[in-house]
Amino acid sequence: MAKQFRFNLLIKKERAMLSEAVSFLNSYAKYVIVLTQIIVLFVFFIKIILDQTVIDLKESIDQKNQIILTAKEMIENNNTIALKLNEIETIINGNDFYYQTLKSILSNVPRSITINTISLAKNRFFLEGESEKHLDIQKMQIRLTNKVKKKVIVEHISKKGGIYYFKINILDEEQKS
Repeated sequence: MAKQFRFNLLIKKERAMLSEAVSFLNSYAKYVIVLTQIIVLFVFFIKIILDQTVIDLKESIDQKNQIILTAKEMIENNNTIALKLNEIETIINGNDFYYQTLKSILSNVPRSITINTISLAKNRFFLEGESEKHLDIQKMQIRLTNKVKKKVIVEHISKKGGIYYFKINILDEEQKS
């Protein structure tokens, strides 16, 4: 008996599926690759922009730190100068106080009295002088007490050859307490 053969002239479905997949990959895979490349470029540009922003922020912070350091030096210099100016003002005020006090003392000394020595020691004036009349020394003490508004103490009076020698201590009223 003769063998029977069957011939199937149809293409196997498996191969059709494979050729469909190959044709799909040929036609659409290029779009997938292009789309992937576009996404990669987009992410790359975003990373570049973010990196540039970070670099700009770091430079801005560095500039502000330099400004702060410069300003800090200027502030310290200004504080030092302000302290020196306060010291100078204190010295000037003290000297002005002594000058005004000495000026008022000298303007209230009678003409009949000769002042030989004036000295200053911590808010005290010491006067040494001479006069021919002891009443002039008393008048000067009263005048200085009233006009200068200081405490005037006659510490020593002596008489030699018709001339009275004296020592007067003038205290600042605020400082004596």
